[in-house]
This record gives sequence, structure tokens and C-alpha cells, in this order.
Amino acid sequence: MAPTPINKNKVVCLVNGRVHRVSGGDFLENLDPSLQTVITRDYPNATAHDFICNEHQVKFRLEVLDTLFHLDLQKNFTVNDRLNEELEKANFQIRDVEEQLEAQETWGEKAADKVTEFVGSWAFILTYLGILIVWMFLNVTGLLFHLEWDRYPFILLNLFLSITAALQAPLIMMSQNRAADHDRLTAKNDFQVNIKSEKGVAALHDKLDHLMMDDQSSNMQIQKIQTEMLGDIQILLNEVYQQNQDIRERLDDVEDALDDFEESLDNIEENTSDDDELTTN
Repeated sequence: MAPTPINKNKVVCLVNGRVHRVSGGDFLENLDPSLQTVITRDYPNATAHDFICNEHQVKFRLEVLDTLFHLDLQKNFTVNDRLNEELEKANFQIRDVEEQLEAQETWGEKAADKVTEFVGSWAFILTYLGILIVWMFLNVTGLLFHLEWDRYPFILLNLFLSITAALQAPLIMMSQNRAADHDRLTAKNDFQVNIKSEKGVAALHDKLDHLMMDDQSSNMQIQKIQTEMLGDIQILLNEVYQQNQDIRERLDDVEDALDDFEESLDNIEENTSDDDELTTN
């Protein structure tokens, strides 16, 4: 039911029942939906045509701001909890591959690494070629005490070469297995780091989206409400100023009336004195 206007420019406020000018507030249907929600929560029987003065609009807007602040704070807590949860889920143990392999390394594996390192170098190739050349030269020429312990076709040399190749193969395979373990552990670490980074970046994206979309929208709404509150406060100040002006004008009228009354009293006293003198004479 719409409020009954006192006259063309005045109406009764829904909250305190006082009479206000129409310019000193607004009707419920013209207010923001969030403000309407707060008002109807306190006044369930309010209708769209009820009048709310500026003074109480400021009060209700403060309640809307408080609600927005609490909602934003709760959203921030939710996003932070989600971020911490994702980081805790991705809390993989990152290990130092070199340190782990060195702790598990045996004497045979160390020897295999050293042999493989030497076999895969120019020093081994040149040394091996030198031994072969000297071996074949001495057995062909017989310069060493005229001994030819391994004549052509160098069967003993072929036997040594076969033994060397047979021993080198497993040593090289051992070293390759250690290199494969190193690569496997490194790949596992990289995979875990990538997963952790991906989840962290996804959670940060969610937080940035919240800051850019939700918080920006809330900040704009808060700024709008603050601007409206400043406008209401300015209107209230103008009304107070106008009331002060009206009171001053009324006081001036009262002072003028008092001055006129004092002049009238003075005239009456003068006339009374003149009448008394005439009667005496």
C-alpha cells in the first residue's frame, strides 16, 4: 500500500514515520536491488511505493557495504584455502639426483664408471693402438731377446683382444644402467616439479580471476554506494542548512514583532502620561 502524501511535496518515511519532503529521499522502487533487499529484510511489509528518507538510506547503504565487505573477505579466504590446498597436494619431495646416486653407489659401480670414462677417450685409443703395434712389431722382428712368443697371425693377441672386449661390454653396460637411473630420477623430479608448478599456476590464475572480476565488480559497486551516500549526506546537509535559514528568518520575524510590540508599549505609555497630565490640569 502506497504511503499517504501529506501534500504535493511531502510524504511519510517508512522507517520513522516522520514527514519529509519528496526531494529528501526516494521511493523503494527507485533504489538499487541490493538496497531494496536490506530494507525489505528489516521491513518485510514494505512495498515498492514506500518512501525512505536520505538519513535512513545512508544507514541501509552502510549495511550493504558491510555485507559486501564480509562477502569479499569470505571469497578471499576461500580462494586462499583452495590455493594452499592445491600446493599441499602437490607437495612432492624433490631430491638431489646426484646426491641420491652417490649414496647408493658401490665400489664396482665406481670402477665401472672410471673404466667407461677411460675407454671412451682418445687416451685409451692411442694407448691400445700403441700396444698392438709394439706387440706385432716385436713378434715379427724378434728384437726382444730374439723371442717370437706370438707369431703371425697373432693368436695370443686375438685372445687378449677378445678378453678385453668381453670385459669392457658388461662394464660399459653397468655405467649405462647408472646413467639410465640418473635420467629416470631426473625425469621423475622434472615431472613432479611440472605438476606442482601447473597446480600452483592454476590456483594463482583462479585468484587473479577473482581479484580482477569479483573484486573489481565489488569495488565498483562499493564506490557507487559511497557516491550515493555522499549525495545523501550532501542533501541532508543542505536540508539542515535550509532549516537553519528558516529558523533564522523566523527569529528575525520574531525580533521584528518584538520591536513593534515595544514601540506600541512605548506609544501607549506616552499617551497614558499625556492623558494624566490633562486630567490634572
